[in-house]
Amino acid sequence: MNELNRIDSNRLTLDNPYGIDVTIFANEKVPIEPAAVRELNSMLTLHETVEAVHAVMPDRFAEVPLIRNVALTPDFHKASGIPVGTVLETSGFVVPQAIGNDINCGMRLHRTNLDADEVKQRADELETACRSMFFEAGRRIPMAWEHREAMLLSGIEGLFDVVDASFDEGMWSYFHRTDREDTLSRIDRNGNLQAGNIYGLESLLGKPGRISRDSQIGSIGGGNHFVEFQRVERILNGQVAHAWGLEAGMVTVMVHTGSVSVGYACGSFYRSKVREVHPTGISHPENGIYVLPIAPDVDDTGAIFWDTMSNAANFAFANRMFLGLMAWASLEQCLGETTFDLIYDAPHNMIWKEDKDGHETYVHRKGACPARGYDAMADTPFAHYGEPVLVPGSMGASSYLLAGNGFAGTNQSAAHGAGRAVSRGASMKGFEREFEAFMRQFRVVTPVDFRRQEISQRRDIMQKKLAELRQEAPFAYKGIGPVIETIKDAGMARPVAELRPIMTVKG
Repeated sequence: MNELNRIDSNRLTLDNPYGIDVTIFANEKVPIEPAAVRELNSMLTLHETVEAVHAVMPDRFAEVPLIRNVALTPDFHKASGIPVGTVLETSGFVVPQAIGNDINCGMRLHRTNLDADEVKQRADELETACRSMFFEAGRRIPMAWEHREAMLLSGIEGLFDVVDASFDEGMWSYFHRTDREDTLSRIDRNGNLQAGNIYGLESLLGKPGRISRDSQIGSIGGGNHFVEFQRVERILNGQVAHAWGLEAGMVTVMVHTGSVSVGYACGSFYRSKVREVHPTGISHPENGIYVLPIAPDVDDTGAIFWDTMSNAANFAFANRMFLGLMAWASLEQCLGETTFDLIYDAPHNMIWKEDKDGHETYVHRKGACPARGYDAMADTPFAHYGEPVLVPGSMGASSYLLAGNGFAGTNQSAAHGAGRAVSRGASMKGFEREFEAFMRQFRVVTPVDFRRQEISQRRDIMQKKLAELRQEAPFAYKGIGPVIETIKDAGMARPVAELRPIMTVKG
């Protein structure tokens, strides 16, 4: 295995035979998982794959392909082929697997005019409202074929274009209470990755002329995804917090999810297309990571990839939006009319096209937030402060809102969370006392209502849901403190506010 070398208090480099610039950002208190380092070493053999593909089919590349650099954020941990926390910059080709199945998994944050103590007093009522809204058919998001088409082709911007104000059943009444211009200005790329076509999602579109509902839009998904009601615990940068409308004691709502099954379908579709263009004359990559050459007018595989990724990404933007609206409706059911202003929404599983010295490069972020600075945020509400960066802790721990510095060392990126300390399988062994204490102290809303007597008597149901929660409990994750310290001290972003959970909704 290639050797790690610490070069300062926040950075390590990884020696490798390819001469690729590989930097891991982690201070001495952030644990580095050996399995993640092994996976990183395996990933770097991508260099051999792209060289071999270029040697036998150079005409498929617009330029000589290059891995420009690799940065790993402090939540770096093993995934499936490519570690979470990877920021990979390439030119001449893209790596579809480098964003995983959950295309445009990301974070969204709203602020309210509610006081946290007031919400805590109504916690039982809010839990009941959330369970009904998120899991018991309380959500109502009817859509016509033309609505879904606009969503998949143009994201939230497309929905604003085609959904008339008179169409206001269920969550659409809340959608029409949001301001188009302000909302779009607070979403990365205005919530719209323009696609030319839709691939493999005919069943989701439904039938023309009919209103229907589907199980995907407004769904949280599994794993570490959530909708969380939070309290602004501490203001860490008064100037930026004031500009973003935050005050201590205020209730915020954070949404973490992506494209769920739609992303899985889209990812499977375009990865099969990428495997099809792998040259027959060379062996398939041992690490299972294929490359997609980028050259205009060679064939349509590149266009299919960008369109399919955009379809899933646009769905994910809309999915997070509706989950936020569902949280808003739950609050109003319990506490009356409430303001619900969007602070920001950004992906952390995506490929961004960039311009570097006249070259089009591709920044792949897998589990890494964009953290762009003032210049990159010109013509947005964040031009004077940098991009909002949302970094959740483990379930039950603090989350943080930061302001991006545009740090070149991570390609203007930061961590997207605390990062796992142990695998989901390992979290099921031991930790009994810690998990019992966690469940006593923390309020989590799931499809299973632990308060109901008939549920508490069903040991099979209880054990299955508790096992899922156990995999996401705090002992399974790194401490959020050292991760935030590394982000701050390395210069990626400036902490603005600490957010403490009041109640978390899990799928």
